[in-house]
Amino acid sequence: MRSELLAAAACIGVTVGTVKHFDSHGQAPAREAAEAAIEQNSVIAAATANAQGSKSNGAYYGREVRLAAGPNHQYFVTAAINSRPASFLVDTGASFVALRDSDARKANIYVSWSDYKHAVRTANGETKAALIDIDRIEIDGIRVENVKAFILPDEQLGVNLLGMSFLSKLESVEQRGGELVLKG
Repeated sequence: MRSELLAAAACIGVTVGTVKHFDSHGQAPAREAAEAAIEQNSVIAAATANAQGSKSNGAYYGREVRLAAGPNHQYFVTAAINSRPASFLVDTGASFVALRDSDARKANIYVSWSDYKHAVRTANGETKAALIDIDRIEIDGIRVENVKAFILPDEQLGVNLLGMSFLSKLESVEQRGGELVLKG
């Protein structure tokens, strides 16, 4: 579990660092910077799971969501976190979902300063993140329960990241013809 946390922290740190770099150098607006943060060659492999095993992990099947690629071939989506909407960059390189503190609070997820104990490196240096379980994340009828996530201070995370702790519980995730297809 510790190695998974370190790998997740590194993935989030690289993504956040890239977003901060582009944003601070005025090379792209915040949304375009976030899109540029994850390269086209990110692993967008099928996150297939045994349907029976995934259902026991809290995934509900029967829906398909298609996300159009942004200008830098990145995918953004609005997801409901405990029934509260939040914008996300789909990031198959992130082991866990990463949520800005302000969006966590909007979803009635509160952490104390003592919960920020997992080291994460960002463009602003090293910071701490809180590891939590989100009750449910929903995208157009695809619902996943009990999703591991990091919460980071707003100034350290420019955009929420929808990582593999959510995506791996879906039936599949695949890129087809300029779209990302989520099946759940």
